Amino acid sequence: MRVILTAILSGILLGVAVGAGIGFYSADSMPWTPELEINRGREFVQNEEQGTTAETDAADPTKKVPRVKVDEVSFDFGIIEKNPSTEKGEHPFYIENVGNADLSLADGGKGCFCTTFSISKTTVKPGDKAEILFKWDGARSGGVFNQGVRVLTNDPKAKEITFSVKGLYTAPVVTAPSELAFNNATKSSETMRTFRMYGFERNPDGTPFALKVESLELSDPEHFEVELEEDDVANLTEEEKENRLFSLATSVFNGKVTMKPGMPQGSFQEILRIRLNSEKTPILETPIHGAIMGSEVKVLGPLYDDKNSGALRLDSIRQEQGKKTNLRFLIFDPIDVNEKSVFVKSVRPDWINVSFTYPDAELQKQTKVRQVEVDVEVPAGSPQGAFMGPGKDQLGEIVFQIGEDEETAQTVVVPVRFAVVP
Repeated sequence: MRVILTAILSGILLGVAVGAGIGFYSADSMPWTPELEINRGREFVQNEEQGTTAETDAADPTKKVPRVKVDEVSFDFGIIEKNPSTEKGEHPFYIENVGNADLSLADGGKGCFCTTFSISKTTVKPGDKAEILFKWDGARSGGVFNQGVRVLTNDPKAKEITFSVKGLYTAPVVTAPSELAFNNATKSSETMRTFRMYGFERNPDGTPFALKVESLELSDPEHFEVELEEDDVANLTEEEKENRLFSLATSVFNGKVTMKPGMPQGSFQEILRIRLNSEKTPILETPIHGAIMGSEVKVLGPLYDDKNSGALRLDSIRQEQGKKTNLRFLIFDPIDVNEKSVFVKSVRPDWINVSFTYPDAELQKQTKVRQVEVDVEVPAGSPQGAFMGPGKDQLGEIVFQIGEDEETAQTVVVPVRFAVVP
């Protein structure tokens, strides 16, 4: 982690924008669409603009070069109802050496924590094949599954090969997002989170199952209220209709959870239980979590989703480009803000760069509201991977401290959801 502390000598204009939330059933799917530089079932031809082809190389018997041949680079396991017996799977791909020199293979990385792969041999003789065994664990994902792995080669016309596996895990009933986060809320304010519930069940004759809500239960009804109303699948948005999961819904509901003022300071974990008339899913549980701050600190930013997930949504980031955005902290407490009172306690992954710009000391004397600018950067060349969850160890996260006294200081947690792709 690199934390850079700077100061400015003039006031800062306030701007407010928010990002759009993405639920678990779409966020965990690696947003990686491989660009496959191949002709299926033939030798790789990657440099046609220079007039170089696999056939012309093969016509020159004195030129010793390896040559890759791949018949399959993508596998679709289809639509599967998610359960412990279907969450894990594997599929073999094959690389054949049709050249006249040894072909070298190496691990080029993967796009998600939920996948692994092995290479049966790293040196492939002419006329021989190597197996690339792709394994995935769907327990870490739901909805659309689209993941890729890369194999590096010494074939000058196919220096890397991307293999991908895709499919769709369904459940009888899901909510999107799958959990409701009330991060950095204040005890004096009312905060609301919205969600959608989708049903996918069908009757034995293929007709849609009439999903009904029998009751709603909150683990803390004193501080939370919930509403859930049935909608019509004809009202699915264009984005939902284009989603491979949500487009299959046979029923849809609109939900709203409101956190009332008066929540005690500190973190909390609550549960919303939705009792249904479904035999497959009689009870659907949606986690509610967050943290209440003692004095008010407002987090703003063009990519900060303060209405749904409470996360900084960087989404898909090209590895060679990186991505940079900013946050603004509005601190409604007349404290002196500087590198000792507003700083980063921890960051995950640790190569995210964070830098601060504090208001001038004289400016702070003129107002009770302190505004601190925070730049957040995923630098170019960052390791590939998805930092979108659902497990907390797979989420990006920045933890800020506001206040010098460790006992009275406030902690502001900002989840950072993104994926670094080729």
